[in-house]
Amino acid sequence: MRPSSRKCPTKQWMLLLVLLILSATVKAQTGKVTGQIRDEAQQPVVAATVLLKKATDSSLVKVALSDTTGGWQLDNIPFSRYFITVTYIGYKEWNSPVFNLDQSLAPLENAILQTDANNLKGVTVAAKKPFIEQQLDRTVVNVESSIMAAGGSAMEVMEKLPGVLVDKNGNISIKGKQGVKVMIDDRPAYLSGGELTAFLRNMPASQLDQIEIMSNPPAKYDAAGNGVINIKRKKLKTGGFNGNIVVTALQGRYPGTAQNLNFNYSNKHINFYGNAGYSYRKSFEDYYIIRNFRNGGKEISSIYDQHTYTKTTGQSITGKLGLDYYASAKTTVGVALGGFHNPSESFSTNNTLLKTGEGVMTTRVDAPATTKGKWDNIEANVSLKHVFNAAEHELLINADYLSYNSTSEQYFDNRYYKPDSSEAAPHKLFLADLPGKINIYSLKADYTHPFSENTRLELGAKTSFVNTDNNAQYYDGVNSGWIKNDTLSNHFLYKENINAAYVNLRHKLHHWEFQAGLRAEQTWLKGEQKSSGQTFSRSYLQFFPTAFLAYDLDKESKVTLTYGRRIERPDYRSMNPFRFYLDQYTYDEGNPYLNPQYSHNVELSYSIWEGALTTTLVYNRTTDIIQEVILQDAVRNETYQRPENLNTRKVLGANINAQLPINDNLTTIIYVDYNHYDYSGTINNEPFQLKAGVFTGQLMQQVKLKDGWGLQFMGTWSSRSIDGTFLQQPVGTLHAGIQKDILGKQGALRLSASDIFGWNRYNGVSRYQNIDIHIRGQWQSQVLKLAFTYRFNKNDKKDATDKRESGATAEQQRVKTEKK
Repeated sequence: MRPSSRKCPTKQWMLLLVLLILSATVKAQTGKVTGQIRDEAQQPVVAATVLLKKATDSSLVKVALSDTTGGWQLDNIPFSRYFITVTYIGYKEWNSPVFNLDQSLAPLENAILQTDANNLKGVTVAAKKPFIEQQLDRTVVNVESSIMAAGGSAMEVMEKLPGVLVDKNGNISIKGKQGVKVMIDDRPAYLSGGELTAFLRNMPASQLDQIEIMSNPPAKYDAAGNGVINIKRKKLKTGGFNGNIVVTALQGRYPGTAQNLNFNYSNKHINFYGNAGYSYRKSFEDYYIIRNFRNGGKEISSIYDQHTYTKTTGQSITGKLGLDYYASAKTTVGVALGGFHNPSESFSTNNTLLKTGEGVMTTRVDAPATTKGKWDNIEANVSLKHVFNAAEHELLINADYLSYNSTSEQYFDNRYYKPDSSEAAPHKLFLADLPGKINIYSLKADYTHPFSENTRLELGAKTSFVNTDNNAQYYDGVNSGWIKNDTLSNHFLYKENINAAYVNLRHKLHHWEFQAGLRAEQTWLKGEQKSSGQTFSRSYLQFFPTAFLAYDLDKESKVTLTYGRRIERPDYRSMNPFRFYLDQYTYDEGNPYLNPQYSHNVELSYSIWEGALTTTLVYNRTTDIIQEVILQDAVRNETYQRPENLNTRKVLGANINAQLPINDNLTTIIYVDYNHYDYSGTINNEPFQLKAGVFTGQLMQQVKLKDGWGLQFMGTWSSRSIDGTFLQQPVGTLHAGIQKDILGKQGALRLSASDIFGWNRYNGVSRYQNIDIHIRGQWQSQVLKLAFTYRFNKNDKKDATDKRESGATAEQQRVKTEKK
């Protein structure tokens, strides 16, 4: 029985039509604010920070830097009442009178900065940033603006991002497109699947500053992935000694705790920063699996009724230290060293009932399993940044080293019983020892040259080397000892070198904004299975064009067309042929013969009010798609999952993203999409096709109350969807959080609850050829978190008058994207 495709219901099409009309008709009047900044000697102040704030609540609307003439401007500002704050290290903060923006241009009086030698204050943006910011080629999410992020992990933040879905295996999709790559501080994480999930679940959310969502990344970024999510960690750069502490208590079915510290010390010569974190968590997974084995006539010959409950205890110790040295006003040298240690232990009860095709039990198998493991990571970075005479004219060089070391030891005790509970066969002991090492070396250079205010050229090159070593050893228990299973054991080595170069040009002309880029990547790889002596190697050169074209229909609305070609290389674990067992009859294995997949992405968007309401049409076509498929060995009664290259996947859809400020105290964020998926290919030399229309909706409500109180609610719902070869039933979640500022706004208490009603469950069916599997599962998604945040600040009072030169560089790095 093959699942049939499902068309979008009429009501869903009507809803999309209404929202499209709404997106095309809602208007907001905007204008431009300009000004000049001078010091006491009437000299221009370069790279001062200009903050535009709402008069009603001082919330931050937009940020700018003054240019070489001391001038600044802020475009596309909605009509309202505002005031301007200007900050610069070594000078007193300057605030403008409140003004009413009700025309296309509002020139303000000159800001005259006064030296503050006796009470130097670092440039600290105390105003709250909006939760979501829309840019030409990305969506930026400010993590601290979310109440529900407090005390959680990076993965929990990802699961609540607009347009982002995370499945039960940790695979991430953006706007319906799967195969998304995750970057940490503009560097690839080099992890995927379960490894990436474990990494992000152990990364404290309190270490995060912003998350950039790029469904169609520009040429500056690696071509790998069907989209990019860039996680930017905090790097405090205010004057003196500053930081924050977050302490969190968690309670789901099992309790947990997390603590985190961020700090920095800055003066005119250096900026020293770092963070440290510790967490202790317990969690569970509870799965029921029904597998029907069929004979040649497709009749059910046997049934496997399996229940697996896993309880996991894990710890996480993270740390990072970094130092920026301001060699001059234009040159900064940086070094950073960090890492984590994540030991964990899990215990599983695996109970399997072997039944006849008529459902009569013949054998019961109890296979308790214990897994002990750890993840260790070291990362090091050396950077050089040089700013030339013109603003944004800069060269940035980064050298990185990353090392991941993991161990996983699985112990199984398989026992067999008859229906009367008597022993059916001698019990079997099985041991799997799965160590892994990944070493990554990379060097990249990025150069930006602004030919004018409206034209900017970006050039860059990168080389990276990856070495992986996985020595999977399996043992059978015999007479109170262990004998190596040479049939299953395998030592797999993998080497990869990628050399890349890119060029990217941005230009503005009247109502037009244009960006085009081309990235070339040359890949060489080699894999070797030491046990069998088999080797494989590949070398190929590919080009990846990107293009962004935007047109301002008027002062309030914009149309944007984007295109990009992407590649998805098999991850290192997927190419490793070793097996990871769930029990004696169920396992995952890799495929060393996977080929990369290639995709074409096209998006057409219409937005108004600085992207506050955006409607997007999406088309994606992927060839040689890498897909997890289910296979069965009827002779051995085994079911296993392995990645294969299918032929194609096509995605056609539409989405609407809205961030609507109902008033100064109430903001509604809505994301809805509909995508039609069409998978086709061959599995076991037989044709395979799976189609489905999937509707997803997300609603977030942010409420500001008096006396420092705030509320946040979020609900998500997804219709029947595709998960590999499975059709997953509809699923939803509801989250809520409340916050109270305390201790003169230096502290905050945040109470949040995830998946309040326990709707986030898995229920999927896979039926094709001789495969007939039904899976139901749940995990610790219902969690109550109480987090306390305290911010401390001790400003440096020395050498205040000498900080202007180095302060300019510090401010440019703080406000602009930092590649650290």
